[in-house]
Amino acid sequence: MFTKWDMLVLVAILITPNVATVASDDIPANVDSLFEKSKAGIVTTEKMRDDFMQMRQILEEDHCCLYEYTKKDAFDSLFGRQYDLINRPMAMNEFLNILTPITSKIGCGHTALWMPGNYWMFGENNLFPLKIRLIEDKVVAAGSYNDSNTIPGGSIIRKIGERPINDIINEMMANYSSDGFNTNFIKAQVERRFSMIFARRFGFFKDFTITYSLPGMEEIKEATLPPTSRASVRAVLYHHPDLGFQLIEEKSTAILTITTFSYYDRVPYFRSFVDSCFSVIHDKGIENLILDLRGNNGGDPFCAAPLFSYLEPEAFPYYAEPYRKYSELADPIPLAENHFTGNLLTLIDGRCFSTNGHFCALLEYHKIGKFVGTPSGSTFKCNAGKNTHFRLNNTRIMLYIGRGTYAAAVKGMDKTKPIMPDYPVKETYQDFLGGKDVIMETALTLIDSIKK
Repeated sequence: MFTKWDMLVLVAILITPNVATVASDDIPANVDSLFEKSKAGIVTTEKMRDDFMQMRQILEEDHCCLYEYTKKDAFDSLFGRQYDLINRPMAMNEFLNILTPITSKIGCGHTALWMPGNYWMFGENNLFPLKIRLIEDKVVAAGSYNDSNTIPGGSIIRKIGERPINDIINEMMANYSSDGFNTNFIKAQVERRFSMIFARRFGFFKDFTITYSLPGMEEIKEATLPPTSRASVRAVLYHHPDLGFQLIEEKSTAILTITTFSYYDRVPYFRSFVDSCFSVIHDKGIENLILDLRGNNGGDPFCAAPLFSYLEPEAFPYYAEPYRKYSELADPIPLAENHFTGNLLTLIDGRCFSTNGHFCALLEYHKIGKFVGTPSGSTFKCNAGKNTHFRLNNTRIMLYIGRGTYAAAVKGMDKTKPIMPDYPVKETYQDFLGGKDVIMETALTLIDSIKK
């Protein structure tokens, strides 16, 4: 079922809103009606127009599937409208806001724009300081990058400055890229990357005035918080918890946690870990396996395929075609020696993406176990490939694109549909306040029902 944000972002994607500009002076105003603006790298009109045309050329000549979800005439119109907005010198973030309606219209989660390092020099220590969660159409404070409890966890954020927080979230979601306009992925990324996206869209601030209400309270409060550093945010964003394995022997259950397949330079380590886990499962006669893939946004197929070999009932191919260095994965993947034949529950959420989408699509297609959680952020195919990173000549904004399509070896699946849970679980605000992991709790309850 769509939430309010799902519906708003879908409408925004379909109508492709223009990005409003403020002021027509040579230098943007220090203050507009919503936010104090930072002069983060003023770029001349000519240089932005050159970079815009360079981006358009790259997309039209090098993207594998530019018109897969949006027709060429619609893109031509969109290119024209956005180009016309470049009518004065602008800060870097204002220029980026003109570009993102284009990349978000492609329907490719591997196509995105990122600010260059020199942009962050203007505000390395001036990012939004709170972590957030999006729960039941609420924007919930989920901790601080500064380890501050000025705004306690569980508080509901109402505004940043004078702008309603829901307006900010909706704008971010309408301008974020995903495969097939998958709003589950967009919501998960905006939630996780809020501080970085905020800085890219709105610039940097010396402090943040936040309107909020305490957990369970209606009273509106206001607090002004100091900013946090980019390093503090990145330390959280790019930290992948270790691979995890746990036995609950009284339930004859194992929990295998794979938070990422991104072990490109350590594939033998990953395979050795998986081998050891299934050796224990086999030796102890474990009947139930909970495979926790939440937060796993993909990685190396040479990690995902060996895991699949332990779960498939017979040898199936992993990829639909022999893709370059992964060509061997188009052949049937031999069953692992200690392959699992018991009950499988796979936990998924909106951050499941890319290689994880291929992996989950294979489980769904071959009816291997059941899914528990929320709809995934992916489907059976995605775009990626070599030499996908470009820099715009003047601003040095980074453009990543998909140059080739990778699809799991499945037939008849809808490329616009996420992997859906067999047992949907919706986290409530009260669940969050209680510190509950309702998806894992649901899986363990299902294990108990299987045993009965």
